[in-house]
Amino acid sequence: MPTKIPQKTRRIPVKPDKANDSSVALVVEHTRQGILTDFYPADSKIHPKLIAERCGTSFIPVREALRILEAEGFIVFRHNRGAWVTPLTLTDLHDIYKLRIELETEAVAQSRSFDKSDITKLNLLIKKMSQSKTKGKSDLIVQFNQDFHFYIYEHCNSERRLQIIQRLWMHSKRYQRLSLQIRHDAAEDEHIAIVDALSNGDHILAAEALRDHLNTTVNLLDASWQSTEPHVGSY
Repeated sequence: MPTKIPQKTRRIPVKPDKANDSSVALVVEHTRQGILTDFYPADSKIHPKLIAERCGTSFIPVREALRILEAEGFIVFRHNRGAWVTPLTLTDLHDIYKLRIELETEAVAQSRSFDKSDITKLNLLIKKMSQSKTKGKSDLIVQFNQDFHFYIYEHCNSERRLQIIQRLWMHSKRYQRLSLQIRHDAAEDEHIAIVDALSNGDHILAAEALRDHLNTTVNLLDASWQSTEPHVGSY
């Protein structure tokens, strides 16, 4: 009877813990959005147990999520004091907008051409912002403003640049709400100037109009900072 040769042992690949991965993603999204919408205010303490209860998870996904948010710059860990929402500061505001101005104006200057349907879309978003202002819908103003800008930036020829701009926008949202409340009418005129330049195929002029638009936002935020203290609370 022939000798039976034992088969080589096969390693069965272990699938990642999908449930745990999804729990971490859920906590990251919940906490990040809470920070962006001021549900978790600037410089407030983060309570992991409370977040776990709100997300229906254990403590482990919350711990991992907070480390991700720390890497993104939304959370800071203070010695023997736990996790806190990153505070709002003028220095941070200036850093964000300095980077945004350079990256976004370059994206516009180097973007591909805009056809009639593109211009129609941009004008529609300007109209939606105006209608939202009339109705007092600040959240919609913020959303349509973002849609307007990124419809333009998506015409740039650099996916990497677009990703970096998206990350900076997440952080600038914490400041941006104030600027749109202060200056919607002026912002609308500046948006129209950008679209007019794009409509005429002058991307350099559009980039300069965008630079003026962003610089005006920073200057107004500077002026309002002394009278509008960042909201601080705890949860």
